[in-house]
Amino acid sequence: MMTRRLSLLTHPESAAVRQVSALNRRLPDLSHRVPTPRLGLACALMLVSMVLLMLARVVPLPGWLPLLGERMFGVPTPVIGRVTLYTVALVLLFGSYVYALYCVHRSESARLGRMVVAFTGLLTLPGVINPDLFSNDVYGYIFYGRMYFVHGLNPYVVLPGDAPPDPFISWVDWRNLISPYGPIWTSWSVLLDLVVPGGLGVHVVAYKVAGALMHLVNTLLIGAVVRKISPHSTALAMAAYGWNPLPLTEFAGNAHNDALMLLWVLAALVSYYYLRPLLGAALLGLAIATKFTALLFLPFYMLALLRGQGGRRQRVQRILAVCGLIAAVWVVSWLPYVRDGGWRQMFALPPQSEWYLNSLPAVVYNALRDLIVSLWKLAPVHAGDIADGLVRTLSIALILIVGLRLGRRIQGRSDLVEMWFWLLFAYLFFAGPYFWPWYATSLVVLAAISRQRYVLLVTTVLSLNALLVYSCSNCHTYFRGVSDSSLTGLVIFLLPLLTLAVVMLRDSAQRAAALERIPELG
Repeated sequence: MMTRRLSLLTHPESAAVRQVSALNRRLPDLSHRVPTPRLGLACALMLVSMVLLMLARVVPLPGWLPLLGERMFGVPTPVIGRVTLYTVALVLLFGSYVYALYCVHRSESARLGRMVVAFTGLLTLPGVINPDLFSNDVYGYIFYGRMYFVHGLNPYVVLPGDAPPDPFISWVDWRNLISPYGPIWTSWSVLLDLVVPGGLGVHVVAYKVAGALMHLVNTLLIGAVVRKISPHSTALAMAAYGWNPLPLTEFAGNAHNDALMLLWVLAALVSYYYLRPLLGAALLGLAIATKFTALLFLPFYMLALLRGQGGRRQRVQRILAVCGLIAAVWVVSWLPYVRDGGWRQMFALPPQSEWYLNSLPAVVYNALRDLIVSLWKLAPVHAGDIADGLVRTLSIALILIVGLRLGRRIQGRSDLVEMWFWLLFAYLFFAGPYFWPWYATSLVVLAAISRQRYVLLVTTVLSLNALLVYSCSNCHTYFRGVSDSSLTGLVIFLLPLLTLAVVMLRDSAQRAAALERIPELG
């Protein structure tokens, strides 16, 4: 009896279970009082906040605003007004999101899953119709597809700036950059250019609609995964992802290609949990051919298959088949773009991997470079090379250490999502040199599926911080110290890390207190 109690107290999820049990003892049973009315209020507040967030940078400001003066703290008053409006809308949106998740968790409605999906579709509408874009990447997507379809150029060889005169080129930011995306996404861009008529505005709306639909499909796929491993949490998991403001903004509002990459990843995960590992491998190959960061999902997927059912020979054959499928998908997806030397990009990393921006490694890199310059009086270029080598060496070592430690913990099918989350967490926080808010959407997906609720808490804080970057994204002249600089890494990642530290310390303290009570329980 004592052994059984000790095993329950030291189980990885026991702290979370005890917290929920303690909370349920302190609070009255609200399940019969929190169904439709309060959840409906939370959803209405979310929808209003989402509309306000989307329009915060374009809605007319109050007429009395000039009465405050032309400038405040050296910044034009309209800029302060828009930043304030955006920030208030964002905080209100995340507050209503958290409360809505609480209502979903407490509700026992049999139709809750369908309501979550329907409201997810409704929440995508403000982003689709938003006349403002928080990111201009969609213009690059459109033009790379247009280069191939309209001008007959290979976007992996020819720069957008070298294309023939085109009315769309003036909207493209990266005119001196060949396509940094995978061939599946480029082919998707070509397809949209083929089927979408009209000017640039119509193309942007088409990409937004496609992103919103992908977001909705991703929500359904998350439901399919969680229904297999934890059926009672299906609606909560779908709401945790589908209603999160970060993917809603990035996929429906900004039409980022991470939506398609995550669709393939989730489809691969569904195949894996429903015992179709080879189909999952092919889908994972499509994810990698959409965006190269999906490579981070591959090692643990193969390790999970290696530790799956069957003898050693069967598992080795399974791994070889997986490798062959992914290689075949990669080669076939590149076939339209191998001409004129485009095949070289099959083996090249995207150019973003060479830059430092908006990340903790960027903060470390800049500090090391400045320190080397001051200590050894080297030229900034040479000091930057040394700092770059040190940071990349440390990043690779960190990822290898984290990967090896996590790999040992994969024992069964249910461990894959947790291992994926912590590897991506380590990469985005400590190893990735280049970061933008939409990169965190992968963590949002995995946190929704995870059985560890504090993972959802940390990811929600990260989502809020990431979207705060957009409050100043059009105000570089006045907020250079906060927006689009190395310091942005501290702004984005410091609070989630502090939240994680507090939760882990609290968890450790509760576990220690529980262990001290073992003699009393006995």
